[in-house]
Amino acid sequence: MSPLAGVLTGPLLACLALVLVAPGPQWVRRWTFLHAVPRPATVLWQAGTVSALVAAVGAGVVTAWQLSVIGAGHPLLTAVMALALLFSLNVVVRLVWGVVVVTRQTAQRRARHRRSVDLLATVAPAGALEPGVDASGVRVLAEAMPMAYCLPGVRGSRLVVSTGTLEQLEPSELAAVLAHERAHLRARHDVVLDWFASVHRAFPLLVRSDVALDECRLLVEMLADDVARREVGSVPVARALVRMAGSPVPNAALGAGEVAVLERVRRLSDPRERPVLAAAVYALAVGLVALPVAGLLVLL
Repeated sequence: MSPLAGVLTGPLLACLALVLVAPGPQWVRRWTFLHAVPRPATVLWQAGTVSALVAAVGAGVVTAWQLSVIGAGHPLLTAVMALALLFSLNVVVRLVWGVVVVTRQTAQRRARHRRSVDLLATVAPAGALEPGVDASGVRVLAEAMPMAYCLPGVRGSRLVVSTGTLEQLEPSELAAVLAHERAHLRARHDVVLDWFASVHRAFPLLVRSDVALDECRLLVEMLADDVARREVGSVPVARALVRMAGSPVPNAALGAGEVAVLERVRRLSDPRERPVLAAAVYALAVGLVALPVAGLLVLL
């Protein structure tokens, strides 16, 4: 390894981290074609956050190591080396703390809301809903406003609908809503969103961005839409989304009509599989993670 490569590695990793945290997400957000492949797109956003974390931590460690080699014993360089190490340690501590805080807070909110649902809602018996609609495990709230959401959990998840939903939706639309919410519960989309919320806390306020978290909220809804589409068809899902648009969703819950309904309805009109695009997005995700790792391997 050349001395120049060693000296440049730290600053380059720092620049990469800043690009991945700030302008990069704004640019990728404009790639609307990613909505055609929501699962690979979610992996791509995850890869971007992992790459930013690796680059940020690596930049501090590499800079400190290079300064220790170049200017061992020099007071000013020693101080800069200490600041670089503190920066890396700060990112790691904030990430760990973010995971702990987000996990604890969301678990507490869901537990409180589950208790409220168990107190106020009735469990729909088999055959209580529309004919041909699976009512197993559905809690029904006496509320005229259309509502449908799920409360994920390792144990004790809840799928909640209101009487207004039952009265205003056709049987096929109700089946689409329930399929959508059950898809959230089976795939544990809440874990994906909690991860992005944790990473969001890891970066300082001046450079953090909400884009990745917002995009992943949209993508997990699209993933659940696709599951519902395969079960009941595109038209019932689209109609259900329009009917449920703007319906309130409690904190820490996932609901069908909460996010970008118009965009989700538009994509349901073209349900074709795109394996080439999916493979390309997966490859880009691998490349994003490999980029800072390759920068660190330069030092070996």
